[in-house]
Amino acid sequence: MKYDTVVIGGGLAGVCAAIAAARLGCKVALVQDRPVLGGNSSSEIRVPVGGAVSFNPWARETGIIEEIFLEERRKNFTNCGESQANSLWDLVLYDKCRKEKNLTLLLNTSVRDVKLKGKRIIGVKCTQLGTEKEFVIEGNLFIDATGDGVVAYSAGAKFRYGREGKNEFNESLAPKKPDKGIMGNSLLFAVKDLGHPVSFTPPEWAEKYPKNSITMKLRYHSYSPGYWWIEVGYPFDTIADNEKIRDELLRHVLGVWDHLKNQGNHNMENFTLDWIGMVPGKRESRRFIGDYILKERDLKTGRIFPDAVSYGGWFIDLHTPGGILAKDKPPEPLCGDPKEMDSRLVPVYSIPYSCLYSKNTENLLLAGRDISVTHVALGSTRLMATCAVIGQATGTASFLCKKYHLRPKEIYPNYIKEIQQQLLKDDCYIPGVKNEDPFDLAKETEVTASSQSVLSFPEAKIGKRLNQFLGQLFPVSRERLEKIRLFLEAKKRTEVVLHLRKAKNIWDFTGKKDLFISKVILPTNYKGWVDFNLPILLKPHSLYWFFLEKNKNVLAYGGNLSPTGTVSLYKPFEKFHWLTGGWNFSVKLEPEQYPYGPENVISGISRSESWTNIWISNPKKLLPQSIFLDFKKEVSSNSIYLTFDTNLNSRYLPPLKAPAESVRDYTLFYQKKGKWIKILKVKDNYQRHRQHRFKPITTSRLRLEVSATNGSPEARVYEIRVY
Repeated sequence: MKYDTVVIGGGLAGVCAAIAAARLGCKVALVQDRPVLGGNSSSEIRVPVGGAVSFNPWARETGIIEEIFLEERRKNFTNCGESQANSLWDLVLYDKCRKEKNLTLLLNTSVRDVKLKGKRIIGVKCTQLGTEKEFVIEGNLFIDATGDGVVAYSAGAKFRYGREGKNEFNESLAPKKPDKGIMGNSLLFAVKDLGHPVSFTPPEWAEKYPKNSITMKLRYHSYSPGYWWIEVGYPFDTIADNEKIRDELLRHVLGVWDHLKNQGNHNMENFTLDWIGMVPGKRESRRFIGDYILKERDLKTGRIFPDAVSYGGWFIDLHTPGGILAKDKPPEPLCGDPKEMDSRLVPVYSIPYSCLYSKNTENLLLAGRDISVTHVALGSTRLMATCAVIGQATGTASFLCKKYHLRPKEIYPNYIKEIQQQLLKDDCYIPGVKNEDPFDLAKETEVTASSQSVLSFPEAKIGKRLNQFLGQLFPVSRERLEKIRLFLEAKKRTEVVLHLRKAKNIWDFTGKKDLFISKVILPTNYKGWVDFNLPILLKPHSLYWFFLEKNKNVLAYGGNLSPTGTVSLYKPFEKFHWLTGGWNFSVKLEPEQYPYGPENVISGISRSESWTNIWISNPKKLLPQSIFLDFKKEVSSNSIYLTFDTNLNSRYLPPLKAPAESVRDYTLFYQKKGKWIKILKVKDNYQRHRQHRFKPITTSRLRLEVSATNGSPEARVYEIRVY
């Protein structure tokens, strides 16, 4: 068996790598040593899929992983929390792979060794459980997505294991001296409410956690299990001691459940164990060395690399060495001291291609948590949604290697732009990169629409006391902004101070320079709209943010609605952060702003970033609503790429439905001799990204008509491409 690309490891990184390569024309083998795909997210382990959007607004990962999410949410009844994944998730992943004609899926197949020719891998030696077969899979290029780097290690690829010392890369979150105190493995468990009391007697070998256990006091357990903090690693080796760690974790899982059932009142009387994971979910082991090692500073500064192909945005989540064995310490620093968020939260940052291949093994790409990063940087890059978009980048790179007969390290610098543009075309996001595809006919069109939406904030229904600084980031479409009107309440006479600042992008609330400060006196027992006058000129097509100074005498009103391209902010300590949960200020801007114009669909960026980059029709006008592309001359085309809104501000989507914002029914027309002729019609769509091919047409105008959404009253389109 010989393939263009052999992907080893069937977690989300491996699945996305294999699908990406197969769709681009590579003959692909995906080798997975478990009976199911998904890795830590599978029904065997049940870790929820986290990524950038958990800590950065409008930052959910797109591309193949978004396609998979939307497919699964449409079909599955469960929520997405800890221990809630089920076999329907496994089935969606399996189905996605089976549908690819260029992809051969080999489950229950373990790679035990590699065949080398010089510095090149020419094959992997496999054992398949159940069939009792042993065989070699040969390939031109290999992608190690195993997490532990099984193939890379067997091939002699250089790697790191452990924590770097603070001085090696000047990392503030690293220990003073290097050590082996890496993050550990976890077992999750699930429980079920039977509606009547259920007893539990632990086995003798279970760990004991008495009522006043300091370990339990330091760990959140007021929500329904399982718990990520049931973690064991150091002093064990997370690879060599995998079985010992599993046994140790089982002792602690049952000990924690015994504590919840029998030690104090935890409201678990009616609950019984429903499931216990028997496969530990791993966080860290080997990290292989590429031509660049991603570091703490790269993440904290949101660095944009010239060879960027992916991104991350989860905070630098470094767990306490030993996990639950470190009984008198919190499981990670934020649990012990919330002020740590100021030093651990990061903006959206780019991940360079030079971290995604082995420095010394010629035909080996890396995908997932085994990429070239420091221990500190791994605290963020290890999240599964981040690994998934890394996987799609490596799968795309393997296609370029095949196309131009290259080794992975030869792609940069001459071919990196082609990878970047292909990833954007396939709905991935790369910070600092926009659509420059010379074959996209839509880029040069004049775009108009039947209507567009004004920037509208939620009604003033929910009050928040100014116990801390509160703010709001928002887009400005005009040069003038004369007033910001806020709905405030004060029981006694007090002064409210508003600061206005500029933002570089939707994740930037770090600026210290005030463009203007406006002060207003509220009289006693006042409740209503308050005008903050701003007699200054602003830069159109830009993002700004304001904040109100702390004032315990004042309530600021808003609601649970997040207008696209806006962000609610708060300052709990020394820095501003995204105020998650959905609450935003109720704001009236004078004059009104129109940041959702039709021209946004050819901005080159298909999400909110340094601008909104979306067309939204006027919600007060009934559907259908249309957007028009005028080429100004006759052009021939046979395909259109559409990117819709699926609410990238939400970490988890509800079960058994599509995002309300997404377009459901739409029709594409072309104009011929003054008449609109239908090209295609789609009903019951729930995906964000759709690629349609049709018989060649020649026209000077195209029209996309949106006749229904999955809940929202307006049409929403991020991008249109025409080829």
